[in-house]
Amino acid sequence: MNMSRGLFRAWVALSILWIVGAGITTYFWSETLHGSYQPAGKTKGDVKPWDIDYKKPFYETMISPSAEKLSVTFFSVAWQYKSDWDNDATMAKHDMPDGSRLYMRAAYNEADQNYIVEQFWDQRWSRYGHAATIIALWALVPCIALFMFGYTLLWIGRGFKRS
Repeated sequence: MNMSRGLFRAWVALSILWIVGAGITTYFWSETLHGSYQPAGKTKGDVKPWDIDYKKPFYETMISPSAEKLSVTFFSVAWQYKSDWDNDATMAKHDMPDGSRLYMRAAYNEADQNYIVEQFWDQRWSRYGHAATIIALWALVPCIALFMFGYTLLWIGRGFKRS
């Protein structure tokens, strides 16, 4: 009976199952791939987002991203806000072909909304790369740790063999 060969085969089988399960799980439940996002608006001057006077006209406090050719940053929308924002008339919603959804203020004019949607779509590959990195780490690190643990046990066990 070859213990090391049997343990190696068990490790390969468990690793394959783990990696496939991790890939399937993260594909269907990943907020990065199919999540909801919002753009970070840029305010005029040193006004903080929580200090904005929403009674003023929108473009009196906000900078137009399309006019200034700004690079727009996007943040994930927490799940508890999605249903509120779906029913909010002040929010514009854009469903993307990859299953993600983009929320933004409806006060943005059409040129700005199109510019923000285009920026979001152009940045999808960096979001996918970030998600792939997390998935790869989540899938491979436990497999490598299990291999090292098993090999260490075999190494210790071989030290007790008679010569």
